[in-house]
Amino acid sequence: MGINMQSTDLSHAARELEELRRLEQDEWLEEKINRTPIKHRHRRFPPSCLNLLRGIDGNLRCADCDATNPQWATISYGALLCIECSGRHRQLGVQISTVRSISMDSWSHSEVLSILEGGNKQLNDFFARHGLPSSRHEAEDEETYRNRYRTNAAMFYRDNLSLHVGRVEQAGVYKGRHHSLTKKKTR
Repeated sequence: MGINMQSTDLSHAARELEELRRLEQDEWLEEKINRTPIKHRHRRFPPSCLNLLRGIDGNLRCADCDATNPQWATISYGALLCIECSGRHRQLGVQISTVRSISMDSWSHSEVLSILEGGNKQLNDFFARHGLPSSRHEAEDEETYRNRYRTNAAMFYRDNLSLHVGRVEQAGVYKGRHHSLTKKKTR
């Protein structure tokens, strides 16, 4: 993808993310003023953010089984999954993995950031560095592979992704994953 195309996608994605943030803030304010819960609007995954998401290393295949064109995501790990693996993640429970459909579910600002700041390659590289199977082929069996999400290393990854997303959110308008990675390296 050319520099101008990336810049345009990022600019559009940042605008869509700010609109999503504004909608959430408006709903929060309305609830506070009326002192009653309101029905939240369905907020689809922003199209320009989807373009950025597809350009992240490893995201054209399921993080768990390598199936093509994954349409589900684990927000907890910032990774894309096929429908079968999304079911396996649901079985792990929301305390371990929160799963959403890219096209059917509603998304919050922080959930979209989690997916944009994560990535399948990043997650699997992390597992490999910690001696956990990064692919089904490396696992001794299905249970060993699935249990990688129940390890202390996985909890560390989840917690740190969440903290990172919080910092990105606090920084204001989204500047892209390279901005936060570059900033992190220079600290």
